[in-house]
Amino acid sequence: MAKRFDIVTPRKGRDGKTFWTKIGVAFENKTGGYNLSFEALPIASMTDDGSIETRALMMEPRERDDAPRGNGRAQSTPHRDELDDDVPF
Repeated sequence: MAKRFDIVTPRKGRDGKTFWTKIGVAFENKTGGYNLSFEALPIASMTDDGSIETRALMMEPRERDDAPRGNGRAQSTPHRDELDDDVPF
């Protein structure tokens, strides 16, 4: 059976923690390479030294039981005053 990986991209939270967002999957092919299938594309971000980078990593898939734990409720959309953008509409 072909090896499968999740493709993830990091996002730094306000508290300095890194959150990983799954953006696709990778499957090993017959030649030993990998076929990548993206559901989304990573965006560029600024590093601590001021340079710009775009990162995506292949990681072993997480078990369903390892899903992020919360309070058991679906996350709600932030209220208008909690958004941190300057869009004028």
